[in-house]
Amino acid sequence: MNKKNLIIFLIFIFLFKQVIRLNANDDTYINSNNIIYDQEKNIVELADNTKINTNDVNILIDRGIIDYTNDQFEVFGNFYLYEKLNILSGTDLSGDTKLNNFSANKVSYIYNNDLKIDSQKLLKDTEKLIFYDNFLTPCELEGFFDCPTWSLRIDETHYEIEKDKFTHFDSFLQIADYKIFYLPYFTHYGVKADRQKGFLTPSIEYSIGGDLGIISPYYIPLNESSDITFNPKVYLNENLEFSEKYELNSVIRNKSAGGDTAIVIDNIKNSGNSNLNSSLKFETKQILDIDKVLSARGLFTNSISATRSINNEPITFEDIYLRFENYNIISENDYFKTEISSVESFETTNNRDIPISPNISYLNKANIKNGFLINGFDFTILKSDESTNLKPSESLKLDLNNELNKSNFFKNYIFYHKINFSNSYDEYYFNKDSNLNNSSFKSFFSFSTDIQGIKSSYLSPRIKFILPMQIIDNKNSINEDSNSVTFNYINQFSENRFFGNDLLDNIPRVVYAIENDFDLFDQNIELNVNQSYSLNSNGNYNDYINQDTNLSDIVIDAKISKNNLIFKIDTRLNQKDLSHKEMNYFISIQEPLNINLNYHETKKDAFKNLSNDTQALDFQIQKSITKNINLEYSNSLDVKNNYDPYKSKIIFSIFDECSKLDLTYSNTRFNDNFNTQPGETISFTFYMDYLGFFGYEQSTNLFIDE
Repeated sequence: MNKKNLIIFLIFIFLFKQVIRLNANDDTYINSNNIIYDQEKNIVELADNTKINTNDVNILIDRGIIDYTNDQFEVFGNFYLYEKLNILSGTDLSGDTKLNNFSANKVSYIYNNDLKIDSQKLLKDTEKLIFYDNFLTPCELEGFFDCPTWSLRIDETHYEIEKDKFTHFDSFLQIADYKIFYLPYFTHYGVKADRQKGFLTPSIEYSIGGDLGIISPYYIPLNESSDITFNPKVYLNENLEFSEKYELNSVIRNKSAGGDTAIVIDNIKNSGNSNLNSSLKFETKQILDIDKVLSARGLFTNSISATRSINNEPITFEDIYLRFENYNIISENDYFKTEISSVESFETTNNRDIPISPNISYLNKANIKNGFLINGFDFTILKSDESTNLKPSESLKLDLNNELNKSNFFKNYIFYHKINFSNSYDEYYFNKDSNLNNSSFKSFFSFSTDIQGIKSSYLSPRIKFILPMQIIDNKNSINEDSNSVTFNYINQFSENRFFGNDLLDNIPRVVYAIENDFDLFDQNIELNVNQSYSLNSNGNYNDYINQDTNLSDIVIDAKISKNNLIFKIDTRLNQKDLSHKEMNYFISIQEPLNINLNYHETKKDAFKNLSNDTQALDFQIQKSITKNINLEYSNSLDVKNNYDPYKSKIIFSIFDECSKLDLTYSNTRFNDNFNTQPGETISFTFYMDYLGFFGYEQSTNLFIDE
């Protein structure tokens, strides 16, 4: 055996724990003043300062021997191995020639300049590493406190290589250089191990004038794609005694190639109350194949407000839907959807609010020259436990829609033409009075032309003519899906400004607008203004928005962007005196503070069914005080009530590359006249990087064979 092959043998002893290949290659570099091979004794002696480089791994040895006869390998003095940013060093390495068993002193390991381990002594016994008197941290050695932010001082650690499992005996958790917590025994796994059950980072919440809450999550992997996390929350009173109040949040997750599923179960028990308030929420979306999607979402609970508080008298409330969607089912570019949904409440005063709603809809789109044709139908059944004089217990609703869209250019203008023909048939059944049973049939036609000027340097004019015609209406329709009304820039251009089909926008009108998008003084400005003129002021929609003239209110929609500033506003101005009826604006600033502000205002005369003015302000301010300290403040204010906050929160965060401490203060003013009362809470949460040790990330071959 020549000297070169013996040196390569030494290299791969360090690189592999079982298999040693005696193959030299052109990428190997050896530098030693003296290498001696005693053929008779079968011993290789490595002289002072032996340096070896192979496959980007560098090995430096003070002095050593390899005794093949006695199966012994020994380094006298220091050894030093490094691969990129991964470093392993120590002294007095002694073991067998394959390093299945060895010992070393004053071992230091640095992974990717991140994870650091120092140990006074290291033993390897086949598939186990044992560290004695060791120090561990993923933090910078000269960190925020001029020392590691957190670290572990451990008397003894056993690492099972195959399982990637660590067992620690007599450990102290240190924050800065101060020992704050003692653990006589704990275990955890590295990242190359399969997911394992165990406790996650705990947190503490303190309610001012109330109890202390402790949350200690526990994680259990169920299989390769599923897991469950239990989040028990216990409360201690001012005497640090356990109270009768507790909460348990359980989260089950499943992730697959086709989609995700989540189930959240909440159980809440209040002091002095025998009721256990429970809720179950689930959500799933599964892509069955390239054309099919199955989704579902639901809520089952014995307390409507269980997720935010505890009701003294539980009220059962259920909400669920199951939806199946299929694309390209009959022809290309068509869409089929079937859905069943239900909302159920056992509150006796709300028996009407218990619809069960199966739904089937189909839509297809066919491209034609300079346009396309859309055909669709929608069938829905609404069921309730009881009827009233105005609302049925069961409704059958069938809607058929046909829409033709064409476009053409003329000089500097684009013409968009749309013809819509819709028919709806409804049957109503009243279980309390069958004499009220009836049916409704409506047939509706609309034609519209939207003329848009091709964008110039500053502005583009736009005008849209909308001509609706009611062909048939027996006047028996009951409004069940058109109660939601809005007034904004985009909705002004809609053929039917109502949501749903029970009410139709039945007045011919013209919508005219100026649309601007330009740059001025290094800022981008978008400014859109529109208004409509109705041939008759007595239309369905006009009645809902309190419009008693032919001219509608004016809508302004604007956005200004410059560097780190974004300002958006949409407002509705009274066409008579230009006073605002609705106003919404949003401001976002990145420097010197990160500010997001939303303001919403609606006057009571903006809509028919609005009884009071509303004003609300939401804002969030965030500032990085230093590279390690962050402050965030958020608030929701009732502007009409002396800026009284609905909810405010302050988060003070101290963090570095390996840990984060969040101090959170929240103040909630909401009161639902049950158990959701105003309250103030302070919570503490400390996050630490995962203790992965050599399992931290297996992208180096310095110590463990992959």
